[in-house]
Amino acid sequence: MVRNLLVHLRARDDEELRQIADCWEVALTGRSAADHVAQLYRTMRDPWVARDRVAALRPLDWAIVEAILASPGTGDLGQNALAAEVGAAAAEVATAIASLRECGIIAIDGEALALPRELATAFRRIQEERLLGPTIGPETPLRALLTTLEGAELEEAAEVWGLRVTPGTIGRDALIDEILARVDLPEQRRAVARDLPPDAGRLLGAIREGGGRRALDTLAGELDLTAPTLREAARALNRRLLAWPVWEEAVEGSPPGRALIVPRDVLAPRRPPRDAPPPLEPIAAIPAERPSYPYGAAWDLLTILQRLDRRALEWRDGDEERNATALRRLAPALWGATAEGRARPGYVPLLLDLARDAGLVRVEEERFEVVAAALDPWRGQGFPEQTRALFARWRAAPDWPEGPSQDDLQLANVDWSLARAAILEELRACAVGEWYDAATLALRIARLRAGLLGGSFHAARASGPAGTREEVTTAAVEAALLGALVPLGLLADGTHREGKRTVPVVAVTEVGAWLLGARPEPRLSPIGDRPLTVGADFEILLFQPIPRRVWALGAIADLVRLDTASVYRLSETSVRRGIAAGLTLDQIVTLLERGGRAPLPQNVAFTLREWTRDHAGVRLARALILRPDDPATAERLHAALARAGLPVPEPLADGRFLLTLPADGEAAPVLAALREAGFTPHWLR
Repeated sequence: MVRNLLVHLRARDDEELRQIADCWEVALTGRSAADHVAQLYRTMRDPWVARDRVAALRPLDWAIVEAILASPGTGDLGQNALAAEVGAAAAEVATAIASLRECGIIAIDGEALALPRELATAFRRIQEERLLGPTIGPETPLRALLTTLEGAELEEAAEVWGLRVTPGTIGRDALIDEILARVDLPEQRRAVARDLPPDAGRLLGAIREGGGRRALDTLAGELDLTAPTLREAARALNRRLLAWPVWEEAVEGSPPGRALIVPRDVLAPRRPPRDAPPPLEPIAAIPAERPSYPYGAAWDLLTILQRLDRRALEWRDGDEERNATALRRLAPALWGATAEGRARPGYVPLLLDLARDAGLVRVEEERFEVVAAALDPWRGQGFPEQTRALFARWRAAPDWPEGPSQDDLQLANVDWSLARAAILEELRACAVGEWYDAATLALRIARLRAGLLGGSFHAARASGPAGTREEVTTAAVEAALLGALVPLGLLADGTHREGKRTVPVVAVTEVGAWLLGARPEPRLSPIGDRPLTVGADFEILLFQPIPRRVWALGAIADLVRLDTASVYRLSETSVRRGIAAGLTLDQIVTLLERGGRAPLPQNVAFTLREWTRDHAGVRLARALILRPDDPATAERLHAALARAGLPVPEPLADGRFLLTLPADGEAAPVLAALREAGFTPHWLR
């Protein structure tokens, strides 16, 4: 007996295939019988086409199909047994069987009748739908409807609702929970309904106007849709879980009609009551063991800027693989490093993002370059002023600079300035110096500020579904706490032990309370009676750091250790590096003696002179050579340069002039002044 639909179709001749195609309303377009078989096979396995075909069957035809489905053992029935089973005359049953065979629904082998396997599966599902039909309506919970979907259909629906599903990685119940969480988001429902095909949109509108349930025949006539067009529109809605096919209760003597419903959970979802936010309860904690500095982020940015400036650090925008090597070398010089000596994830990108917003760096050919003109004003500020400026840049940033601190969650369409304002407002309720579980604090803020991310944001995770609105909001808040506010010094971090595991905890610092507006700026007690000391072992202890002093020491000495009193060491290489940067021996000695308020140890002073004995400085400046085509215009040339505030050019031989350029070495102001005076400048090649 034929069991497989494909084999069943291949056994039919060309005329029989065309009869089947007519019955299933398929226009055969293939060039051969094999093409026709393939086309019919695809169509007859389609559950939506199968529903249309079953709806067109007479009551006796469907009774015969149900009897074959219910037959025990192999499922084969003879015509006589079938007639007795359905309670109809043998002649009527024979006519019905012939009609079903012409449609390719029944396979006959002698006296035995059977359904091809694929059709049997589709018809059993329709049989269940018809039995449930009268009990299903718009009020049926969406969860119950989702349980009727096949696994592949459920995964397809999850994809439509923005969930990335890898087969076999998430259980069916968990996947349904994720889908329902997405359905509960108004912006997600709008996004799913936004891209509907026109016919599907009209169909959805008509069902909504009908209170969530409309008969299929009525919809077809009202919207002037053909059966195939109506079927495809209904399929598009069902893929998005916006509409569901149901069967009406059968009237005696006629088959049950069909309808489409829109579940109330989609039309007007009932939001579950919001859970209360967890209480703000301090917990015991183990503070981080590494040394810290209240304004460590500003100091670290200064270190980064200095290394970029002297080409000791190359940082490429977005090139994580290349940056990883630079980060390993940079990490020991940063306050924002872990106890293991590694930089915090996303820490350097965060600082560089804020520095770019502040105009301290720019990206040239994917490399970060220092903006020289901005360095001196920045070094002129104290570390508290720099920290306040970085905090203000973060608070107003239109993007998510702390995002790289975690590489899983991606967010878009968020008004970050409003989101950060909400986070900071809730942090004002935290007692300064008290430790709080970071995850619990993030959840509390997410529940207190349910709309923190705005009404229409987009979230995605590389590892799987993004989660509910609350879960996404909690993750975003935790990223702000640990990925931005801890690095910027507003929060201190530590750990809390829970059984065998530890969880991160945070506490508002004195600096944080100041920046949150809860307390005045903290005043740090000076360490020692002088800014620094220079030992006979060439070690420098820095007690009172300010940006200019830190920059100067970084130019002439190597950092040994960051601590309460940071340690630097003078070496021949470091001193020559300072000389190469433009310092003189006298300037280096003055810096160290003024900071130490004492003469240098004799051996240090002598060695510094020995290290720099062979050094002869050469001062360089950028200049232009100007050669007017007409010597008679020289006076007009001088006047044009003077009006632009440029230096007086020095005369050279052959009617040429040497013009020293401004400190930035840019020729653009000179060219503009010449053009303004009517000259046409040309570069010699």
